[in-house]
Amino acid sequence: MGRGAKELPVFSLEGTVEEVFYKKGLPKVVILKTATGRVWIKLEKSLRRELAQPPKVGDRLRLEGTLSDQYDGWVKQHKASHLEFLATAPASVAKSARLCRVLICQKSSCCRRGAKELWQELAAQRLPIVLKATGCMGECKRGPAVVVLPHKKRLTPANAQQIRELVCSTETEGVEDNGN
Repeated sequence: MGRGAKELPVFSLEGTVEEVFYKKGLPKVVILKTATGRVWIKLEKSLRRELAQPPKVGDRLRLEGTLSDQYDGWVKQHKASHLEFLATAPASVAKSARLCRVLICQKSSCCRRGAKELWQELAAQRLPIVLKATGCMGECKRGPAVVVLPHKKRLTPANAQQIRELVCSTETEGVEDNGN
């Protein structure tokens, strides 16, 4: 071993997938609910490319890899090099657990343009979404600014009808994002 190189501790975790974050169409991070709590696990690039099927919400997995002693934010970084499916979630469970997150700017300019009213209107509707307040998204003159995840769809100025249509269209398989 060279100077400064050291062995990283390894981990092996089993649990249920709570959420999957994608980058360029490939799963990048899996939030796994284990017996000891929730763990964010980053998938190595080679593992992302070789997966025959991406993990879905509700799947039971065993992930193995290294535990970095450098902190990523406030938690130690788990980096998986091996993923094994223990059980796949029924389609109904995966579909019902997949909630869109709607990020709404709550800075003064967007609030003057209707962000608070948009929040209240969306909260009153029974859509499969989670609302999250954010800071400035850089669209102050065109607000209210909204981002719908996991598809990273940005809407400015946003209205409840646009969000409802987008969320309802993401409930079906084969959603296409035109990159706007």
